[in-house]
Amino acid sequence: MRGVVPTFSAMPDWLAMVLVAAAYCLVNWLGQQALMLELDMDSVVWPQPGFALVAMLLLGWRVWPGLLLGALLSEAWRWRGALDGMHGLSPVLGVALGVLAQTLFGVWLVRRHFGRRNPLDNFSQCVAFCVIVVAMTLIGSLIATTSLCLTHALPQKEWVSRLGLWWLCSSCGTLLFGSVCLNLYHQGWRLPDREVRYEMLAYFGMVALLTAGIFVWWHPTVDTTYPLDMLVLPLVAWAAFRFTTREVLLALLLILWLALWGTRHGGGPYLGYSAYSTLIILQTYIGILTVVSLGVSALVAEQRKVKLELNQQQELLEQQVRIRTLALEQSHAEVLALSRVDPVTGIANRRSFEESLEGEWRRARRLGTSLGMLMIDIDFFKLYNDHYGHVSGDYCLREVAQAIRSSVRRPQDLVARYGGEEIVCLLPDTTSEGVAYVGEAVLDAVRDLQLPHVGSVAAPYVTISIGGANVQPREVADSRQLIEAADREMYRAKQSGRNRIIVAGMDLPEADDA
Repeated sequence: MRGVVPTFSAMPDWLAMVLVAAAYCLVNWLGQQALMLELDMDSVVWPQPGFALVAMLLLGWRVWPGLLLGALLSEAWRWRGALDGMHGLSPVLGVALGVLAQTLFGVWLVRRHFGRRNPLDNFSQCVAFCVIVVAMTLIGSLIATTSLCLTHALPQKEWVSRLGLWWLCSSCGTLLFGSVCLNLYHQGWRLPDREVRYEMLAYFGMVALLTAGIFVWWHPTVDTTYPLDMLVLPLVAWAAFRFTTREVLLALLLILWLALWGTRHGGGPYLGYSAYSTLIILQTYIGILTVVSLGVSALVAEQRKVKLELNQQQELLEQQVRIRTLALEQSHAEVLALSRVDPVTGIANRRSFEESLEGEWRRARRLGTSLGMLMIDIDFFKLYNDHYGHVSGDYCLREVAQAIRSSVRRPQDLVARYGGEEIVCLLPDTTSEGVAYVGEAVLDAVRDLQLPHVGSVAAPYVTISIGGANVQPREVADSRQLIEAADREMYRAKQSGRNRIIVAGMDLPEADDA
């Protein structure tokens, strides 16, 4: 419905007025046909005041001439047989002005207090809307009945009774049918899920059976007049808790029609009274039921909305907590990674090496495999620092470390800075021949850098000395023995002229210095 209203609002003013007038007359005629208790009596409720209020709320002040025209035509048709001997159309005009005045006053109050919001969204707004409906319909009824008295269309002694009757008809109709139109405008007509539809069908079936049992099939006597009409209140509360305001209003319309139809055909708890008293009692019953039902529905809708907002806030907080947790975990991982990386060379530091050595040592002991190691030292690195400076020394150290890491290709192998200019390679599951092969690759990679080193007597460029070792952890008590073995072979390589590799248990020929 909300998608139709903007297009309807964009049409010319004269066309909107004509359509409002025609719709007002149609609603008035339908109300007289369907909601009249007995012939030539007033309807139990008037749906046209509710229609007038919603039409002006949605279409704006510009349609008031159409509303006035519709009220004039409807009242002229209503008073068509009683205009003889009256002062023309004065009663008709007075009643129509009362309808227009109450609608303008109600629209002004609703716009001022609610704006474009749905007044049935929460309990306080619903109560305020009910008060507005009571006030506006009272003003309209006062104007209409007073105009009838002034034009002698209504005896003064009947003014109070007619005022009460009109006020109940107008207020109940405005509250019930106006709420239906507003609810359809703000919430639309979305179909629920299949399971909910089945529950709704069962619910409306129970409402129909209970209401028909009370107002249609039950014919009380003087001794069996019980207030069974209040039994429908739990069913209306069920709709408020299980469904939405739309289902509550539909249940109220169903109860109204069945109660009116049953009372009209001689059933229900309101027999035994005069026609006027029955009309007043039925109006009062429908009014009280509507107010209570809308209040309960608004209260439940407000609680449902608050719960939804709390759930959304909780989800938002949980999402923020997850984001913060991931950020902290990422920061922790970055800090941990930085704590395991040497800042100068960009390879693993000694702490990372020691942790990896312990883990690989336990794994090799468990699997019965060997563990190899290369201990590497840059030849005459102190002289390099003295000649080129510490900045160039750090650059040299970084280039050598990256060259060594690029030549150690297996993912499980580790290259780490052991201390100063010493670099260590941990080679899991590697034999002595494998250690020698990796050492030769490392030696060639550093030579290929061709970093000038005027202070070296081993070569005119930067070279390294490598000591290699291989042990079986099941046969050795401590991992320190592997370090000591590799370190011992490295010193043998340095004493043998540097720029070479020596592996424990196998002597390799001296490397070519060219």
